[in-house]
Amino acid sequence: MIDGSGSWALRLRNGQAVFEEFLEVAPFPISRAALARRTGLSKPTVSALVADLENAGVVTLTPSEHSQGRIGRPALPYVLIPDAALVVGVDMGATKIIVGIADLLGNVLAEEQVPTGSNASSAVQTVARVTNRLLQQVGGKDHRLEAGCIGVPGVYQPVIDRVEMSPNMSGFSDLPIGAELSERIGVPVTVDNDVNLAAVAEAEAVDDLENLDFIVISVGTGIGAGLVMNGKLYRGGQGAAGEIGSLDLSGFSRESRPPFTLEDVASAPAIRRVFKAALTAGSVSHLKNDTEVSDILLAASQGDEAASEALGVAADAMATAVASLCWVNDPARVVFGGGVGSNPLFVEAVRTKLKRRLDRGPELVASALGTRAALLGAVSTARASVRTNFVKGRLNRKEGL
Repeated sequence: MIDGSGSWALRLRNGQAVFEEFLEVAPFPISRAALARRTGLSKPTVSALVADLENAGVVTLTPSEHSQGRIGRPALPYVLIPDAALVVGVDMGATKIIVGIADLLGNVLAEEQVPTGSNASSAVQTVARVTNRLLQQVGGKDHRLEAGCIGVPGVYQPVIDRVEMSPNMSGFSDLPIGAELSERIGVPVTVDNDVNLAAVAEAEAVDDLENLDFIVISVGTGIGAGLVMNGKLYRGGQGAAGEIGSLDLSGFSRESRPPFTLEDVASAPAIRRVFKAALTAGSVSHLKNDTEVSDILLAASQGDEAASEALGVAADAMATAVASLCWVNDPARVVFGGGVGSNPLFVEAVRTKLKRRLDRGPELVASALGTRAALLGAVSTARASVRTNFVKGRLNRKEGL
């Protein structure tokens, strides 16, 4: 680290280094002397930089150090103010949208789930309205929102700011989604595939990430995968890696209309459709014709004939897809997420089917993050974008630059 604070650019760079240390130790306090040791900066320089951050509302003295009557010279530890800046994370699905406001440490302070709506444009408007509502709820003024990230069900092309391959949601191909949402909420917005963001969140929960290859498969209204190889998210040559919902598995459908994809036989709508077809064909069930997938899975685990048939078709198709991924990528673990995939009953059914295809398969687990994985990945991505240039933006704003 280069010492000194005469140059404003250098002061910002060193201020960023000090800010990074506050983030590393948060939520615990740290003294200026410790900051000097960790950054290699002189104590006077660190004191000046901490004063900058304190004046900008980013750090504060720990409460215990405000007390009077202490004997000797206190170390004066400072602590990061987590909600000095806020980010918004969004998981935009085909049927529902989850919006969350989080602080610098990734704590989700407010969260709301709403229906997606009829098309992508109206969905973006909904995201903006919910974001503003949640900001009011947490008492966050506009200037505290620094960045956003939205996960979308399709392949995002950043050069043209469009989402492709999103059959479950109309209007994406004509919508510059990043620019549109950024204009509506007033901060930079990152856009990524929703399952990629789920993989980001799952990766953060892994202890030995650098030595682990794993795949996240989200099963809900649609099906997609996020691939983590050598600890890093793999996007592919055109950003479409993991679009396994489009795998042609026509042989698994009893209907005559080819081709049928994995999504057509293993997604939530497909499970309901096969269940209804089984009832029509005379299979016995105590469930009604129109029922939730979670109820179908539970009934299948209890031996219900029609439910078992629906789950069996979906699990068989998914096991075939997982086996194919294993032959190509050889993952150590497959994490199932989404409204259907995170259900342990679905995972167990896939595990049973997979044993017939692979002698030594990967570990199959239901996501511990459940249906919130993409949201948490969006929050993490937004935080990362803020972290890089936060001090520059905040101090320049404070100085009126």
